Amino acid sequence: MCPVCAAGKNDLDYTRAACVYDDFSRTAMLPFKHGGRIKYATFMSRAMIWALRDVDISPDIVMPVPLATKRLFKRGYNQATLLARPISAVYNAKLDVDSVHREYRENMGHKTHAQRQQHIRGVFSVIKPENIRGKKILLVDDVMTSGATLAELSRVLRHAGAAAVYGIVFCRVVRAD
Repeated sequence: MCPVCAAGKNDLDYTRAACVYDDFSRTAMLPFKHGGRIKYATFMSRAMIWALRDVDISPDIVMPVPLATKRLFKRGYNQATLLARPISAVYNAKLDVDSVHREYRENMGHKTHAQRQQHIRGVFSVIKPENIRGKKILLVDDVMTSGATLAELSRVLRHAGAAAVYGIVFCRVVRAD
C-alpha cells in the first residue's frame, strides 16, 4: 500500500495499480505512451483487470483520464482510452470519453508533489454533468506518479455529483521518501 493510502489521504474511494513503475514496467510504459506501441494496451489492460479481480466496485462508468486536444492530436491517441475499453467491457459499464474536458497545460515532468497539485488544479471541467450525477465512476490511467491528476479529476467529478470515484492505473511510482 502506498503511503498516501496508508495514511487515509486518498482522494478516491479506492485506487489500485497493476504494478510498480520500475525498470521492467518502464520498458512497456514508455513505448506505449510515447512510441506508438498501442498493441501493449492488451497485456497492460489485462494486468489492470487482474489487479481489480478481488475488488467489489461495480462501476456505472469507466472513464479514461482525458487528454487535452493539443496533446491528443500530437500523440494520435489517448493511451488511457486504449486501456479503458477492455476494462469497461469486463464491467459491462459505459465507456465515457465525452463528459469531461481537459485544458492543455505543459507536461508535469519532474515537478514535486506540491507543484503537481497546483499545476493540475482547474484543468478538468465536466461538460455533461447529467452523465455524472449519481454514478459510480472508475477512472483509468496509465501511470500514477503523485496521484494529483486522479485526485483533481475525482474532485471535479464529485462536485458534479458522482456517487463514488475509483481509480485503476497500470503502474504506480513509489518513492522511498
